Amino acid sequence: MRYQNLNRFSDSEFKRLVGVPRPVFTEMVEVLEKAESLKKKSGRPHTLAIEDQLLLTLNYL
Repeated sequence: MRYQNLNRFSDSEFKRLVGVPRPVFTEMVEVLEKAESLKKKSGRPHTLAIEDQLLLTLNYL
């Protein structure tokens, strides 16, 4: 499931599906975006947005 699809759910449904509350998820995305901006930009760009990458990681856990 993509992050865009999760925006229509309420906060309680979001937590049930993702495993973390929406504010924590947003904070995690901010940390990842900051870390991504510090990296060198070599190679091709990511196919998935950072939000979707985080969703996949949390789903795997």
